[in-house]
Amino acid sequence: MNHIRRFLSVFLAALLLLTSAAAAYYEPFDHPDIPFEEMRYSGIDTASVEDFCTRFVQNPVALYPDFLALYDELYTQNELAYIQMCRHPGDKAAAEESGRAANAFADAGDRLYAALSDTLEGPQGASLAALMPDGQSDGFADYAPLSDEASASMSAEDELTRRYYLLPDDEDFADAAGDLYLQLIALRRAEAERAGFDNYPQYAYYTLYGREYEPSDLRAVQRVVKNQLAPLMVRCYEAYEEPTFGEAPSPETLLGNIASHIAEVSPELCEAMDYLQRNRLYCFGTSDELLEMGYTASLPAYRSALIFNCDDTSFRAYQDTVHEFGHFNAAYHDPTPMLYQLDNTDVAEIQSQGLELLFLPALQNILAQNEQERNAITVAVLSGMLDSVVSGCLYDEFEQAVYSRPDLTVAELHALERKLLVEYGLDELYGSEPGWVYITHLFDRPCYYISYATSALPALELWLLSLHDREKAVDAYLKVSAARTDAWFFDVLYDNGLGDPTDGTDVARLASALARELNPLLGRSAQHALWYALGGVILVGTAVLFLFRRPRTEDKLSSDADGSSDTRK
Repeated sequence: MNHIRRFLSVFLAALLLLTSAAAAYYEPFDHPDIPFEEMRYSGIDTASVEDFCTRFVQNPVALYPDFLALYDELYTQNELAYIQMCRHPGDKAAAEESGRAANAFADAGDRLYAALSDTLEGPQGASLAALMPDGQSDGFADYAPLSDEASASMSAEDELTRRYYLLPDDEDFADAAGDLYLQLIALRRAEAERAGFDNYPQYAYYTLYGREYEPSDLRAVQRVVKNQLAPLMVRCYEAYEEPTFGEAPSPETLLGNIASHIAEVSPELCEAMDYLQRNRLYCFGTSDELLEMGYTASLPAYRSALIFNCDDTSFRAYQDTVHEFGHFNAAYHDPTPMLYQLDNTDVAEIQSQGLELLFLPALQNILAQNEQERNAITVAVLSGMLDSVVSGCLYDEFEQAVYSRPDLTVAELHALERKLLVEYGLDELYGSEPGWVYITHLFDRPCYYISYATSALPALELWLLSLHDREKAVDAYLKVSAARTDAWFFDVLYDNGLGDPTDGTDVARLASALARELNPLLGRSAQHALWYALGGVILVGTAVLFLFRRPRTEDKLSSDADGSSDTRK
């Protein structure tokens, strides 16, 4: 049967590629076939960057293509160093080399931006600006080089983050991680003050992520999540434990099965999947082998990307890989030079989480042997998506509180998490041990977590639409997946008929629709669901500790000096 499905998927993909609809969503461009094992880390030579900048300001028009290529190469070198650190957890030398690369990349980027700024303000500025995308020249013309204080702060942040990743996972981990986190908070609060912002979350929302909404805009949504979606998530965990379907399969089996079913979502996705497999652009393993996280790293020097995933069970391996492939597919089809790519995390997470939900029927075909297993997979996938919403809101509240209180202790950090867990009705479900210390994004991607919520809500909306009009849902998803990193979040939503995830009324309507679909699977009536939501009843069970697993994505997301980054979770 699997051979028949694979043949039909490939046949359908080939058929559609022959039609005028082919490439309707994505802009075609060349991708060289370079396997990941042939990509070499050679380090970043800041002296050669300085020499290039000297030559560039003298002849910017002729050297503009070289400028873009150099930035792509520097970014790629930094990513290769980071990947090696993740492939060798606990390796101090690999962590130190990644730190050196990050610092060198920040210094090199600062010098390159300054050279652009100087040139744009000079006699050849108009000629150079004419080569740049619309609107980009103004931003670079106003660039101010990093001060010594800002540079030292960035280096200190990187060092603290590396120390966090090297902490032994023993009985002292929670308090040791908390101590490092408090030091990070102090550095970031000072950073926001230097930039003229009232608080760090406001600074991060605007500067790091370019969000079109502010932290205060989410209060109504967080109330809906506490009253409706958190109880629904708890009901899911009570009704079904997350299935495992055994140990994680080999990378070849995993990707082969996904590839043979990806056309069931759309044949448009087959090209990127074939490229990924052909060039072995992945690093998969278990928690005994790799750092416990997952992400998609852009490798622009090769017009490529790499998926990194650490998973121990078959179900989780499939889910996380499909999630990351949503990022990979978007990166594969985006020809934007890395210099101009922005960190549009809200759109990026719809690209990944939306694919998870649209792939759900295919995942059932791969793993399930009967109707009970198909239902368990449905509830597990939707539980994970609800978890993204709930944890996104909860830990955004956590971060907003943390950065507003300069006198917190480690014990108070733990207590703050417990307080929020009680408010969301999760305190008994997840036990008493600190869980926030295992969320790597809090350490290396501050204020990122809300993007899981604001993107999972539109992804859930796509799933609901797919139940009644799958073709329309897939069309909307593919348009979202083709959005470049400079696309405005709300434009992407409205252009594809999706609601506003920062509007409490829209979210409440979505929550009610989700409850109607899930109630039959959970064995509860709508009246019971309402009672749970209004009463805030805490359901005690042996649910899987899903919320506090180290993130896929972030999916760790390393940012370069201008705030651009690859998309990870």
